[in-house]
Amino acid sequence: MSIPKRNKWIVGISVVLLLTGVAGVIIEKKFRPPSSINSQIVKELPESFTFFDLGANTRFSSDVRSALSDHLGSDAIAYRSQIDLSVNDPDFLKTFFPELDTLNLQLNYPPRERVEHNTIKLMYRYARKSGVPFTYVEMVFSGYSHRPMYFSMNISYEGNDIIDALDQKYGRPEDIQGLNSFIKVGFWKKNRDLLLASMKNDRYGNPEYHIMIYYVNSLEELLNIEKEEARQRQDSVKKASEKAF
Repeated sequence: MSIPKRNKWIVGISVVLLLTGVAGVIIEKKFRPPSSINSQIVKELPESFTFFDLGANTRFSSDVRSALSDHLGSDAIAYRSQIDLSVNDPDFLKTFFPELDTLNLQLNYPPRERVEHNTIKLMYRYARKSGVPFTYVEMVFSGYSHRPMYFSMNISYEGNDIIDALDQKYGRPEDIQGLNSFIKVGFWKKNRDLLLASMKNDRYGNPEYHIMIYYVNSLEELLNIEKEEARQRQDSVKKASEKAF
């Protein structure tokens, strides 16, 4: 008995919708974070420092990106990247912030290899056109939790008011002693996160500022998730090997 042409279309569409629904369930199951990882992502982190009202628990979104563009102009975005926490010179963190240096080494292991992470990186190279004194801004978010991990800001000599604003908001910074006369560095700590402000003169004698906000809790969260993923991969390989023999 033949099926009318109209009914064939209905049956065909129904099969497609059914298969699409099944595929969606499979994909969702495959890519849903394991509970051990998801529990880290949803856990709230201690609040510390902010930049344009973005803090430790802000989640990256299209709305956040749009709001940042209003302040900083057009951006460039990358979805996987290396993480480099170094600042001022290669030995600076090792000398003055050894715990952060250890974290940086762990995030870049094995050494001398290009280690990429699940990140969302925003880069602003033309912020000065928007009337702010930033010559370059880089903002890196976790690709798992979408929370910020670190912000890096280069500021022209016109930005000395920003340093004054930091003093007013967070109090006088701790000064790092023992640096050469060409650079001055002050820092604030709050709930293990670190705000670092460096100042040195450009070739014309004008001060240049570099500000780093390290969301240490979020960086450690990323590292722990990556370790858990690596453990799960090892378990999968082990189970597959046991089944093979």
